[in-house]
Amino acid sequence: MQLNITARHIDLTPALSDYVHRKVEKAQRYFDSIVWAQAILAVEKHRQTAELVVHTPGSTFRTIGEAGDLYSAIDLAVHKLDLHLSKAKDKQRARRKGRSGRTLSIRTAPPPADLIAAETPGNGAITEINRVSLHSYTVPQAVRELHSNRLPFFVFVNDRTSHINVVYRKGKEEVGLVEAFGES
Repeated sequence: MQLNITARHIDLTPALSDYVHRKVEKAQRYFDSIVWAQAILAVEKHRQTAELVVHTPGSTFRTIGEAGDLYSAIDLAVHKLDLHLSKAKDKQRARRKGRSGRTLSIRTAPPPADLIAAETPGNGAITEINRVSLHSYTVPQAVRELHSNRLPFFVFVNDRTSHINVVYRKGKEEVGLVEAFGES
């Protein structure tokens, strides 16, 4: 990866240059094919900023970190860049798996005859069945899906454990998690 560093109103020291190189090279854990990156470091009175631009095939990511210390500004910009690259990598991985990553398909079907009780529905008889197609998500992604779709619960396959999990609403802001696992 080619990294260009531009310093505005400061002298670029070897220590600062090495620090930027070490931090920006960590972006390669998300994309092996980063074409180039540019870091623009600027000092204006009490404001110190670090702007990072990373170009991959098909995408360009730009973040700005601002702090009282230049090293902190670089750390902040790298953290934001990691978030952008992680999200883009998740989207790319989802597309490769053949799913959109944002849709949940629920089909409603009448229950089979053997599940319908002869009495009234108040006795616990099943009156409706919802079929859900399962996709692989991390727990934070599943919580975002729960909130974005305004569903009472969201069923998914946990990326980390490969088990079926359910996130559900508990009150106004709280979320619960059910982790299913089999006996060995």
